[in-house]
Amino acid sequence: MITARPSLGSDLARLQNVFKTLASLDHPRRGQAFKVRDEISLSWRRSAEKDEWFPWPSTAVPRGPTIGKLSVSDWRPMGMLKLLGYHVGETQPLHPSSRESILEYAFEHHLPPVGDAIYFHEWGEPRSSRRLRKLANTLASLTRNAKKRDPWSLSRAIREWEQDLMFLHERYYIHVFHFGWPETEPFDT
Repeated sequence: MITARPSLGSDLARLQNVFKTLASLDHPRRGQAFKVRDEISLSWRRSAEKDEWFPWPSTAVPRGPTIGKLSVSDWRPMGMLKLLGYHVGETQPLHPSSRESILEYAFEHHLPPVGDAIYFHEWGEPRSSRRLRKLANTLASLTRNAKKRDPWSLSRAIREWEQDLMFLHERYYIHVFHFGWPETEPFDT
C-alpha cells in the first residue's frame, strides 16, 4: 500500500502538537512526541537534500516608487520561526516553555525547506554556529525594531524576545560558540 507523504501544512500542524506536548514535562505522550518530532525533522532533511524545491519566480512589479528601496512588500511573508509557530506578545501569547520547545527544535533539528534556497541555507545545519547565530540575530533584530517602533505597546514582546535570547545564550552559546552575541538595544543612526 502506498501512503501519501504528509504536506508541509500537515507536518507543521503535527509539530505544533508536539511542541505543546513537550512543553509539559509530565505529559504521558512525551516519548511519542519526541519520535514524531524526529520523523518530521528527518523528512525535511531529505526534502532539502533533494534541492528540488523553490518558489516559482514572479514577474510582477510592485507599485509606487520602490527602486532602490526595501518596502514592506519585499519582506518575507513568513519567516522560519513564525512558520514553526513561534510568536510573542499580547495577541497570540505562548507559554515560555512552548517558545523554548520551538527554539530548541529550530536549533537542534532540520527545518522545513521553505522559501528560496538562499533563505533556507542562511539557517545552516542543525546545532551549528550558523544556526544559532541566525536564531540569535533574528530575535535581536526583532527586539531592536520593536524598541524603535513603540517600546511601550510592544513591551511584552520585547521582554519575551529578550527572555528567549537569554534562554538560547545560556542553553547553547556559553562554553561552546565564540561569535559575538547580538545586542537588543537599537543602534544609533
